[in-house]
Amino acid sequence: MKYLFCLLTPAGMVVLVASIKYIIRFAKTKKIYEMPYTKGQGVFTLAEKGRYGLWFSGKLFTRTPIGKFSLNLINQQTGQSIPLSTSILRTTIKRFSAARMELYSFTAEAGTYVVSVVNKKNSQGRPDKLITAIPSDQIADYSLFSIQVRSYISVLVLFVCVLGCILGCFGILFGIVLPIVL
Repeated sequence: MKYLFCLLTPAGMVVLVASIKYIIRFAKTKKIYEMPYTKGQGVFTLAEKGRYGLWFSGKLFTRTPIGKFSLNLINQQTGQSIPLSTSILRTTIKRFSAARMELYSFTAEAGTYVVSVVNKKNSQGRPDKLITAIPSDQIADYSLFSIQVRSYISVLVLFVCVLGCILGCFGILFGIVLPIVL
């Protein structure tokens, strides 16, 4: 019986490695287009139909324009506005000096699109209004920020991967400890 518990170790390693692989894939989603925030408007082309995300990227520990703008996406061929979905849990990816945060996601056909920054307060909820209402002596340098279009990966996938990492670690631990204890 205790030899069956030894199988938890390789099973835990497989789950842990697979989960870490998908977390890395999540962090390195394909960047399709990047536009400086100060440009205000940009044109990009989607090669295939799918779900994509609009990300806000910039330098860490600087004053940001979050809460002072919203984004508008228009199909250039038809002139139709593409509906943007806000995520309940905003995904953020941080590196040492920079970070990015997913603001919106959208589904679109292959084609050319125009993304534009609309300088108005968005309706993201109270936390943004509280954060931007805090007075600061620091002047915002908006040239440090950009808007990115990236392939979309669901936050649910990230949640399952984190859960897989936890279960994989427990599998490895129990696969080592239980045969010794029993």
